Amino acid sequence: MKNRTINLPLLLISLLFLSSTTLAVDFSFTDTEGKSHKLSQYKGKWVLVNFWATWCPPCRKEIPDLSDFHLENDDAVVIGVNYEPGLKDERLKKFIALYLVTYPMTRVNDDIINALGEPRGLPTSILIDPQGNVVKKITGMVTDKSLNEIIAQYESNAAKGN
Repeated sequence: MKNRTINLPLLLISLLFLSSTTLAVDFSFTDTEGKSHKLSQYKGKWVLVNFWATWCPPCRKEIPDLSDFHLENDDAVVIGVNYEPGLKDERLKKFIALYLVTYPMTRVNDDIINALGEPRGLPTSILIDPQGNVVKKITGMVTDKSLNEIIAQYESNAAKGN
């Protein structure tokens, strides 16, 4: 057996590269249209995961802002996660059509909960940066404007090295 030496700087660079290509959080889901998704397919974009329920007035109120945010930002995506295990698929699809939801919707699943944890209340939004790191959890309503402000502040701090 040959005696091999380890190139420590090369090993560290390799590990750094591997860690930068792996999402900090990841999960899979199937949307209400039957399409499979994985959080990692959105790498390079801001992702807002929004836990909500049809019976929740603030959840319903924020849907137009979430749709606007999703449509107006090429570098962002919203994923709606319905938090009502007993809700029938037909009722959920009617609700989505009635509220003109423009972003992917899914039902809560173990993969999502294992990656992000249980929401403390509804609505709860979790903002994930383009590298896949959770940067903010917000319990309560969000708006298109507040989301853009949070992202701008985060990007400003990142540019300053904070």
